[in-house]
Amino acid sequence: MNSSKPSWKEIIAFAIGDGGCNLVWTTIGSYLTLYYTDSVGLATAFIGTMMLLTRLLDGVSDLIMGSILDRTHTRWGKARPWVLWTAIPMGLGLVIVFTIPSGLSEGGKMAWATITYILMAVVIYTACNLAYNTLLSLEAPDPKDRVLMSSIRFFLTMGTVLFINYNVNSLVEKFGWTGMAVIFGVLAAALLLITFAGTKERTNVEKNTAKVQKKEDKVSVWESFKLLFKNKYFLLVTVIFVVDYTILGINNGLRIYYARDVLGNAALMGTLTLCFILPKMIGNLVFPYINKLLGKWKSLMLGYGLEILGLLVMAFTETSFTTAAIGLVCLGIGGIPHNAGLFAMVADVIDYGEWKTGVRLDGLTNSVTSFGMKVGAGFGSAIVGWGLAWAAYDGTLGAQAAATISGIKTVFTIVPVILIIAGAIALFFCNLDKIYPQIAKGLEEKRAKENS
Repeated sequence: MNSSKPSWKEIIAFAIGDGGCNLVWTTIGSYLTLYYTDSVGLATAFIGTMMLLTRLLDGVSDLIMGSILDRTHTRWGKARPWVLWTAIPMGLGLVIVFTIPSGLSEGGKMAWATITYILMAVVIYTACNLAYNTLLSLEAPDPKDRVLMSSIRFFLTMGTVLFINYNVNSLVEKFGWTGMAVIFGVLAAALLLITFAGTKERTNVEKNTAKVQKKEDKVSVWESFKLLFKNKYFLLVTVIFVVDYTILGINNGLRIYYARDVLGNAALMGTLTLCFILPKMIGNLVFPYINKLLGKWKSLMLGYGLEILGLLVMAFTETSFTTAAIGLVCLGIGGIPHNAGLFAMVADVIDYGEWKTGVRLDGLTNSVTSFGMKVGAGFGSAIVGWGLAWAAYDGTLGAQAAATISGIKTVFTIVPVILIIAGAIALFFCNLDKIYPQIAKGLEEKRAKENS
């Protein structure tokens, strides 16, 4: 295995790609429900159910795409070519999702929403984002480099999320939903192309790993799945990803409703997002040092504790911008290790699988990231839709009833607390830091034998 480290140019090129992914998916996660309810007029219960069912289907496509990635061998590597092939479809997909023709019947609008959302979530985004996440373990063999790259990645990602939340409303006012999607789609495709051009895969692409590739290619798809599901850490990390991204989906999807209906000022959306994102941006730059001090597992546990604190502040204090800001800052700080640390942990799970079975499943194991993100976001979107329906939200009203406002606040705060408790239980049994030195030593000895 080539032990050379990624240059800073490569690290930045890698990080930029997640900006492209988020210009598409954060925009969908934060604003698609609002577009469906207030502009298209779709029922909230339909939206929630459609998104959830799509994401469950999406989970199957993640596993299929992971298997395809593990069997992809090109002069560009395994993952990079898929980033190239899906860059432009990502931009186009964003546009068609936000372009439901006004002349369609209600059934026609529902069909358009369903078909375009499935195409985007199940096919295009799966191929692109899974390849992008897999690139981390292929580009950086050293766990310390993975943490650094994840930290820089999420610093730029949080900046992208801020850019989205501060600009969507004004762009929609000027150009409409389709115009906004065109602008973001072009930017997303350009950033993904930069990632393809500026990165290099180091794991399983050099000539001295030809034996490993040949061995992996002889493993059937069914055997690959059997090996994957024997990896207990894969299953535990999957639960954590689903929990984390369900919480994020609820926060992203309801934040605009919280600002407009609970706090009474839609213009606070950008500032609330800043309270949530800015701590993550700063924290991601210092997380490599936190990781050296505490390790990934302890950092993730501490993060869950801080997130619960922030949610309880918002839930059980008098509703105001101040308490919302304090709560979201705590959520942001608590989420720092659940960005860089959690994605770096997936690469450790891949190493664990290779150590235990002798077969390295980069793409299939990384399906946990795409599966967890999208299924979690699907659950989050479903909870948003169902929660709005439960709270009797009516998008045609200028002001919501007091019971509706209280219901939105409850879904925004109490539901995530319950989810975090479930995530913490899974994380308790997922302390890879404790055994990683043994994994690293075993892999070093194994590769030395294979290359001798």
